[in-house]
Amino acid sequence: MMSEKLQTNIQNNTTEKLQMDFAEKVTISEKKFKGKVFNVRVDQVELVDGSASFREIVEHHGGACVVALDSDQTIYLVEQYRISVAETILEIPAGKIEFGEEHLICAQRELKEEIGITAKKWELLTKFYPTPGYCSEVIHIFLARDLTHGKPNLDPGEFLRMKKYKLTQALDMIINNQIKDSKTMLGILLTVQKLREEAQTESE
Repeated sequence: MMSEKLQTNIQNNTTEKLQMDFAEKVTISEKKFKGKVFNVRVDQVELVDGSASFREIVEHHGGACVVALDSDQTIYLVEQYRISVAETILEIPAGKIEFGEEHLICAQRELKEEIGITAKKWELLTKFYPTPGYCSEVIHIFLARDLTHGKPNLDPGEFLRMKKYKLTQALDMIINNQIKDSKTMLGILLTVQKLREEAQTESE
C-alpha cells in the first residue's frame, strides 16, 4: 500500500506539473477601473501553444463569512436584496476584507454587526474561489460556536433581516433551491459534514 507521504508527494508534483503545463504568461496588463469594492484590469497573455489572448480580471481583496451554530443546531442567516440578481436571497453573514485585515477579524465583525452575535469558538471550514474564471476573490468560511446573542449594528445603507433555521432545514432548502448563494451552500454542507464526523468520532 502506498504511504500517505508518497501519495502527498505525487499529488503535489502533479499539481505543479499542471500549473506549469497550462500557465499563461502575461505580456501586457492594463488597469481599466478602480472602485470601492474591486478593480478591473485587462491582461494580454501568451498561451501554452504560443498564441495570444486577453483576460478580463476583477481584482478583489476577498471576503469572510460565518456559519453561526447554536447548541441546538440552529443557524443564523440574513435575508437581503441583491440588485445584481434582482432578488432577495438568504446568506450566511459575510463581508469584504479590508486591505491587510485578518479573515477571522472580518468574520467576527460581520457576525456581530449583521446579527448581533459573538462566539467563543471559531474554526476555519475552508477557503475557496467563488468565480476563478475572472475574479481573484478568495472567501474564507468559518464555523462559530458557543454563541452569545446581542443586538445587531448595521452599517448605514445596509438593510437586512435575520432568519434562523435548524441545520437540517437549511440543508433541505439547498436541495429545494431556496438557498442559492454559493458560500452559504458550501458553509452549510461543510458544517453538516463536520458534525457527522464529530458524532462518529464520539461513538467510536
